[in-house]
Amino acid sequence: MTALALRLDGIEKRFGATQVLRGVDLDVREGERHALIGPNGAGKSTLFSLIAGERRASAGRIALRGEDVTRLASAALARRGLARSFQTTSVFANLTVRDNLRCAVLASLGGGAGFVARWLGSKRIDVRATELLDALDLAYAADHAAATLSYAQQRALDLGLALAGGAHTLLLDEPTAGMNRAEAARAIELIRTMTAGKTVLLVEHDMDAVFGLADRVSVLAQGRVIATGTPQVIRADAAVREVYFGAFGQDAQTDAGAPDA
Repeated sequence: MTALALRLDGIEKRFGATQVLRGVDLDVREGERHALIGPNGAGKSTLFSLIAGERRASAGRIALRGEDVTRLASAALARRGLARSFQTTSVFANLTVRDNLRCAVLASLGGGAGFVARWLGSKRIDVRATELLDALDLAYAADHAAATLSYAQQRALDLGLALAGGAHTLLLDEPTAGMNRAEAARAIELIRTMTAGKTVLLVEHDMDAVFGLADRVSVLAQGRVIATGTPQVIRADAAVREVYFGAFGQDAQTDAGAPDA
């Protein structure tokens, strides 16, 4: 039996009288790329925030590699190998690209006494930052301010920040949002290359990105998972087609709407 990186059992989330998630069950296997899709308002962003430890579930259980992490905050989850990127860039605009990556590597080592000394003198930090610069094709811009990068390059740097600490499980929130077709294709290839051997759970509206990257896809609608399967199975599922009003047909269009609940 394939080991599970993430397991969600009966996850519910209420905001006052409003119930956003209604008993979500989801298994993400070790080493797979798993996409979570659904119409705006389905609860994708809320579910991501629960998995990432930014909010607490109203009911249910979240396990990371078999450990119950339902009530752990994001910092504790990061120490256990879970990292998240966001819908919008989260780089430090005024720092150089290299120093953005050095900060992320250093953060993964923990703060406390000796923080400045490690920043100034750790060869380990510099080596890891250089490895990431090369992998991201950003070595040429290493000493440029992150603000000078294009939007797509900043999203690539975001991925590098998430990977800097050696996380085994990555949550990617709309990694191709705001990109044109060529930029999105490059982002997909970068994710495929840089996450080899890691577990990825991504929320994405771009169906080309989903079907080009994911091993399995889960569909969230009205706070529940209504289908899980390979991209081919999901594409052919009548219930899924109904939810998307034909979004997987030949006339499919990318849903680039606002973030959902």
